[in-house]
Amino acid sequence: MCSVKISAMCIILYSISNIAIGAEVGFKGDFEGTGRACSGALYVRANTIEWNSTYSVCKSTRYEILEKNFSDDQRRIVFHLKNRGRQCRFKIVEVEHASGHNWNVSGYQSLEGFQKRDLPDWNNSPLPERQFLSCLMVGPD
Repeated sequence: MCSVKISAMCIILYSISNIAIGAEVGFKGDFEGTGRACSGALYVRANTIEWNSTYSVCKSTRYEILEKNFSDDQRRIVFHLKNRGRQCRFKIVEVEHASGHNWNVSGYQSLEGFQKRDLPDWNNSPLPERQFLSCLMVGPD
């Protein structure tokens, strides 16, 4: 009788730990680019992210989540790429659900560029370090 209780307790604890892990991971998916500059794909996995487009190749790398909002009316997450290669132009990747299967994916060269993206001096700036790529992509609904 005692071993049955211990086994049941182990199963319950294992199930709870899987739910907690699943809640932390939360966001995964494959996104296909549209248009010439955005041709390619974004792959978000439990521990890695990869974004290959016409002008940038970000091979699979670990990430840190900077911002996350999954409310009823918004699905948005911002990733900080930890070890990007020389061909990867983006340090920050923002993924936001637009509608249906449409997602806005934006890549920023720096954390500063991401944080100042809405300032008039940064938005539409001709300076190379302030440029970013914003792509409409098709992904999970």
